[in-house]
Amino acid sequence: MTVTILCVEKSGSIKEIELKTYNEAELYKKAGFKTAQDFELQTEWGALVDDKTYSVSVFGKTSGRAGQENKYDFPPPIDTILFFGSCILVNKVDDEPENLSKTEWKKIYEHLFGGFEDLGDEDSDESEDDISESAPRTKEGYVKDGFIVDDDDEDDDYSDDSGEESTSEEEVVVVKKKATKTPAGKNKPATTAAPAPAPSPAGKKAASKKKAEQNVFTRATEEADTYLDCTSELSEEEYV
Repeated sequence: MTVTILCVEKSGSIKEIELKTYNEAELYKKAGFKTAQDFELQTEWGALVDDKTYSVSVFGKTSGRAGQENKYDFPPPIDTILFFGSCILVNKVDDEPENLSKTEWKKIYEHLFGGFEDLGDEDSDESEDDISESAPRTKEGYVKDGFIVDDDDEDDDYSDDSGEESTSEEEVVVVKKKATKTPAGKNKPATTAAPAPAPSPAGKKAASKKKAEQNVFTRATEEADTYLDCTSELSEEEYV
């Protein structure tokens, strides 16, 4: 009677092997080894899948050369064991070999790992039907969930500085005083100097000498003072 077993290659792929006669002592050959050294039973898994009982045995080597490591992830309790080369999976019922297909092993594999959640089965988005009809909503009909707010719910303390400035305050008009020039000596009262007494000959000589001693700097200073004195030329103009 023929029986189907599985070969787990070192690349991680699985292929079905059909045996005309089952000889456990020669399973190492189906795994591609030349000798049976260190090729032995590693563990057995029992599982009930689709109302069918399985007892799967795994044979393989735990020693070998670098680069020959098996990349397949086996279920516990051998999930942390490193295998070399290919491994063989055999299903037995009452110690008699039974057929084991890749489809069956996939179901057993998921069962041994506790099942895998299909993320596509659950919708992470909240359904509209799950929202209570009494939930507060905006004028547009959207539920107020902290992200959508009504226009009337905006912060009352918010002030808009982009509007026009208030014109209720009284405008202050500043009128600058206008300064006008008037002819020199217009507002200066005329004065009449008393005639000086005629100087004596000695006085004329002294005055002439003093005048000669005056330098250019003294005359320039006097002229500058006279030029900068414009107070007599300015007058305030009254305004209404």
